[in-house]
Amino acid sequence: MPDTELITIGAFARVCGLNASALRFYADAGVLVPALVDEDTGYRYYTSDQAGPACLIRHLRAVDMPLPTVAAVLAEPDAARAAALLDAHLAEMHCRRREFDAAAAAAHRALGVDPRPLPDRRDLGAVPGTEPDRAVRVGGPALAAAIDQVCTATLTDPALPVLDTILFEARPDELTLTATDRYRLASRTLRPMSSATAEWSATIDAAELRAAASWLRRQHTVILRPTSDSIEFRTATEDSAASQRCRRSPEEFPDYRRMLAALPSTPTRAVLDRAHLLETLERADSPIVTLRFDSPDTATISVPSPDASTQDGMPNPPTELRATVSGPPITIHFAVTTLYPAIAGAIGPDIMFDLSAPDLPAHIRSADDGDLRTLAMPCEPAP
Repeated sequence: MPDTELITIGAFARVCGLNASALRFYADAGVLVPALVDEDTGYRYYTSDQAGPACLIRHLRAVDMPLPTVAAVLAEPDAARAAALLDAHLAEMHCRRREFDAAAAAAHRALGVDPRPLPDRRDLGAVPGTEPDRAVRVGGPALAAAIDQVCTATLTDPALPVLDTILFEARPDELTLTATDRYRLASRTLRPMSSATAEWSATIDAAELRAAASWLRRQHTVILRPTSDSIEFRTATEDSAASQRCRRSPEEFPDYRRMLAALPSTPTRAVLDRAHLLETLERADSPIVTLRFDSPDTATISVPSPDASTQDGMPNPPTELRATVSGPPITIHFAVTTLYPAIAGAIGPDIMFDLSAPDLPAHIRSADDGDLRTLAMPCEPAP
């Protein structure tokens, strides 16, 4: 489909309101198949006209429609017959609700109390006259891993203490951690087990979070809640002895979303083997490396050597890396101290580079974890 713009699974997930894991599930089930799956990398791409069916799937699943019925609704070309399938399902759900209500009333009578109306699910957790709940429940190991990943973009600088903080942002169905040291920005989004009903954000001291990560890693589930001067982590048992606190920073976190929105589109995209790239960076005897993307299946990385380590004054030959490259050729330079943490902290066997220009931040994403991204600033080439 050369005339149709393809959308990455992460961008498509944001458009339709389904997370990437759900999209993979529906693809594997044959309900919503991607428009294109790259045979070499396994990346899945969608088109804009698939957003309608994806949103319909989200609505149908919200009313507990079984997957075979969802597939039948999507496959039905006649809207009236598709609506009849939905109505039949809703009628069955109403019948079950009446049976449920009758059983609940019988249980109340057996307890010797009058039957009472069941609370609406939307009202659960909301007590009249109280503030919305700000607690977020998440897996301890997953939260510890997210802290480790974004901490690669923190920096201890007494003159700029905000660079050694992590911004926590709680929104419906997601918890995002972000850090930046001016040369890198790392952002990780987690899908909580249960979300806060009130949105909130808190800038937390990164040193204290690093110290708390070892405790978090040993907890199956933790509940985090912001306070006036800290963020509190408790185990799901609410045992007061099993808790950690990390203090808030008085610094205001930079408006990173405005910076992201100002970035231009990405003309060049490349997927590289993560292990091979890491190995090459670890062998680099120069503080700056050069990445060159000028072939659809190969990237080269050049590592200038100091004069003392060259043979007969000749520089080291460039290393070729397996890659899948689309877009115009581009050559870009990175400090190893900037690029290496972004690659080492990623997940999965592949790394995706989105490149706009040699002097603009590179967007580096993990192939197997679409909600982890790092922006890394390039630098001037080595002399």
